Amino acid sequence: MSAPQRQPVSRDLRADFLKAAAIVGVVLIHSSVPLSDVYRFCVPAFIGLWAFYAEKSMARREVPEQRAYLWHRGIELAVPYLAWTIFYIWMFESSHWRTASLHTIVGGWFGGFGWAGQYYFVILLQLVVLFPLLRRIATERTTMPLIFGGCLLNVAAGYWLFDNRVVAAIGNRPFVYWLPFAFAGIALARGQFKGNPVLLAAAAVALLCLAPFESRSVAETSYFSVSVTVASLCLLAAAVLADRRDGTATRTAREPDPFTNVVRVLGRNTFAIFVANVLMIEMISRAGVSTYLGAHVGRGAPFAVAALAILGCLFMSRGLRAVRLGVLVGRS
Repeated sequence: MSAPQRQPVSRDLRADFLKAAAIVGVVLIHSSVPLSDVYRFCVPAFIGLWAFYAEKSMARREVPEQRAYLWHRGIELAVPYLAWTIFYIWMFESSHWRTASLHTIVGGWFGGFGWAGQYYFVILLQLVVLFPLLRRIATERTTMPLIFGGCLLNVAAGYWLFDNRVVAAIGNRPFVYWLPFAFAGIALARGQFKGNPVLLAAAAVALLCLAPFESRSVAETSYFSVSVTVASLCLLAAAVLADRRDGTATRTAREPDPFTNVVRVLGRNTFAIFVANVLMIEMISRAGVSTYLGAHVGRGAPFAVAALAILGCLFMSRGLRAVRLGVLVGRS
């Protein structure tokens, strides 16, 4: 008699596709690929998906359980944030530790400028604290005005506000710039939006193709360009609406193909890749692999570096979880 087959875990497949595309985009940006503005949807997508799943989890809980849930999520963010920050300070800034000012240490190394992607943790920790308030003010009447107003603020920041030295020094770390994506995630979790996922995805792709051209006019970061902002919202809505349309049956009814398996692996390990890709890219560079690839692969070298970095992150994640240090690379 054959052994019973284990039922596959139900996951939101299109959300996994978006997570996989976003984390690949993060690593490509850090690998200095050309036309990197095309991949700038990555962090807005992660913010939106975080809010989407946080809202779904909060809606299933009573108020005391909601507080415990947010506290737990905050700890899950704070521990790896501190651990990886200390590690990257040791790796990149150890020779400057004794001479660094308090402002550099607190506002820079620990404040979002310490390593590529660190600001994401700074943003999420703010959103964890504010999430009960965001849920309260996001209603069916207010959601669209809040998203639209947030988009206007982002465009104003990208085109004009970042010309101000103080605003530019603070950068994109304040939570307010990421509210459109958080509110969109909350609204999608509540089923407020409807639309055609295929058309939304097509519109997003078209807008992202325009992003490299628009970024020439943006003062600070192309995350706040019109094309990237709207495309990110479209991709977020497309992924959630496609999963909602298809339901769980299509996610568990048949064995996934190899490409879907790869997507699911990336989707389950986005946190690990996010925190460790900087280390992997640096190791590849120090080992001379980047130089070798540049000489033999040419323009494809940054893409090859990104692929190697992702593989390294996956192996590291598996190793850390094997020795019970999975807290450093997030839940699988």
